[in-house]
Amino acid sequence: MDTSKLPKFKYHPNVYDCGVVEFSKGTCNCCGKEVDAYVQTMYTEEDIDCICMDCVATGKAAEKFDGSFIQEADDIDNDEASKELFCRTPGYISWQGENWAACCNDYCEYIGTVGTKELEELGIADELFEVDGSIDGWEDARKYLVKDGNLCGYLFRCLHCGKYHLRVDAD
Repeated sequence: MDTSKLPKFKYHPNVYDCGVVEFSKGTCNCCGKEVDAYVQTMYTEEDIDCICMDCVATGKAAEKFDGSFIQEADDIDNDEASKELFCRTPGYISWQGENWAACCNDYCEYIGTVGTKELEELGIADELFEVDGSIDGWEDARKYLVKDGNLCGYLFRCLHCGKYHLRVDAD
């Protein structure tokens, strides 16, 4: 599908490539329009299975269903960035729910899933793992981290300073 006419997302620039967007016919639970691209999940008490990308990007769905698209994120002191992330940005697929990284008092852009191999190819593995190969309390993460594996990495990059941040999650 040609995604060039679909909304772009500041904190999730690769949203149409990461598997979170469903590319099939559906009827948006928010606006009622027939659409070809949508997200199926949202953190709300409502029963949601189709939210079009326009209703995500404008924040209409978050407002209508009193919900958000992101489960958890680092704390920042930037209300507009928080509204943009939680109410107007699709989440990403993870084992235990999103845990969005922040840096420079703003949220980072989500790059995608990674394993140690991908981090080494990018030349950033040494800066992300501790000397013993652990990260965020995950012992031997460097040894076992595999893209989309049982121990998976979620890579973020700061929009301001360019620093990479890694979240690790397991099934």
